[in-house]
Amino acid sequence: MSEIVVIGGRGNGTVIASTIEDCRRAGSDVEFVGFLNDFEDGPINGYPVLGGIQNGDWRDLPEEYEFIYAISTVKQAPERYELLKDLQIPEDRFATVVHPDATVSEEAELGDGVAVMPRAVVGPDVEVGSHTQLYAQSFVGHDTTLGEMVFVANNASVGGRLSVEDGVHVGSNASLLERLTIEEFAVIGLGAVVVDDVGPYEKVIGNPAEVIGEI
Repeated sequence: MSEIVVIGGRGNGTVIASTIEDCRRAGSDVEFVGFLNDFEDGPINGYPVLGGIQNGDWRDLPEEYEFIYAISTVKQAPERYELLKDLQIPEDRFATVVHPDATVSEEAELGDGVAVMPRAVVGPDVEVGSHTQLYAQSFVGHDTTLGEMVFVANNASVGGRLSVEDGVHVGSNASLLERLTIEEFAVIGLGAVVVDDVGPYEKVIGNPAEVIGEI
């Protein structure tokens, strides 16, 4: 039995909690036990808040509990990534969850703490870094590498043979041409069509996508 605690709350945290529950209902040997959250004390969607985040309450939980980190804010992605590292949770304490309606190739590799949502598709020879989240109906093409803590929103399409570095945010309905490099903490806007490489921390929008600034 894998007993999972989500680090986060309403929003991304409750979506991942729902995915864990769907896995349980489908027969997976998993259980969602609650949240760690710095801003809410009472139950979230009926599940308990087991402690805070930044004060290190994870250390007080049973050793058999596993975690998924669900704190993701586009403009604060570097800070959220640093918070994850500062918590110093061992990598082997992070659970990876794949929704029963997702399709993940047997030749793909998923890191620790990855969450794959309903109807997401992960192609062959894809490498998904730790703490990355792939939302509903997103697509990751063959031979693509996603770094750590990448966020691929619903209906986004990430082509084949891409390199997507740590902390990148790919917005809903965005499309990324194959064989590109998207550097760390770049932000791909809603519906953007990306046909060129994107530099670190750059924000791009439009069809074709153009740089509009940095985070």
